[in-house]
Amino acid sequence: MSSYVTTLTCLFLITTTTLAQSWSYQGSPASMGMGNIATLSTEVWSALTNPAGLGLSPAFSVGIQHEQRYLMPELSINVLAASFPILGGGLGFYLSNTGLGDYGENRVGVAMGRKLSKAVSIGGSIDFHLLRSPADYPNSWAVSANVGFYAQPAEALYLGLYIRNGSFSQFNNEASDPLPIVMNWGIGYKVLDNLLLCAEVEKDLRMPLRVKAGAEYYPVKAVALRAGTLSAPFETHFGIGFIYKRYRIDFAVQEHPVLGWSPQCAFTIIF
Repeated sequence: MSSYVTTLTCLFLITTTTLAQSWSYQGSPASMGMGNIATLSTEVWSALTNPAGLGLSPAFSVGIQHEQRYLMPELSINVLAASFPILGGGLGFYLSNTGLGDYGENRVGVAMGRKLSKAVSIGGSIDFHLLRSPADYPNSWAVSANVGFYAQPAEALYLGLYIRNGSFSQFNNEASDPLPIVMNWGIGYKVLDNLLLCAEVEKDLRMPLRVKAGAEYYPVKAVALRAGTLSAPFETHFGIGFIYKRYRIDFAVQEHPVLGWSPQCAFTIIF
């Protein structure tokens, strides 16, 4: 049992350090497929990655997603999210679970986005984090606040900004890893009606700058093809999405140069 716990602990620490981010901060497969560019999302999953996008979500939506990091069940991530329109904006709730058994992370959050004008939206969210530890170690918790901004200054141009843990919160247990403070700036340009090119810069205050680039192409209205890449370390991403009436299914994979492949899938209903 002790060797099992030690193995999981080492895997968790290696993965967290390599990715320079908390596991539970991934976006949807639609974002992962484009190099994990998530600040431009306006779907239910924007509650986790840029709550300003909720201000542009006019319908009630529910989604579930699963990711198996590096094809290891012990590093799996499961997320449930919902959003609905309220007070001229959008309100979102989400619950994520990372890991299995005694070691892992849970996050519960509430987010809200609101339009300031036809082209500008702002948003904020509050997260409760719980780090689960084996019986011989104490659990850790934290409450953090995040803020986001979304703008469409031109018909084909999109801008996004997201500051994660803008409250500079930390876990109550000093032995736990610091809660990351991360800033993301994203830009997208719709070259054609069915082709979106986008880029994003990510800066964790403790880690090197990461640069992302991606594209989304609709060969037909119901199918989306996606590809992307990002630096530090260099990763390649691919994805595909299917839309049928109010149902949406998205798949994506990312390849880490050392740790391998991570598949992700999501199912979303828009009522």
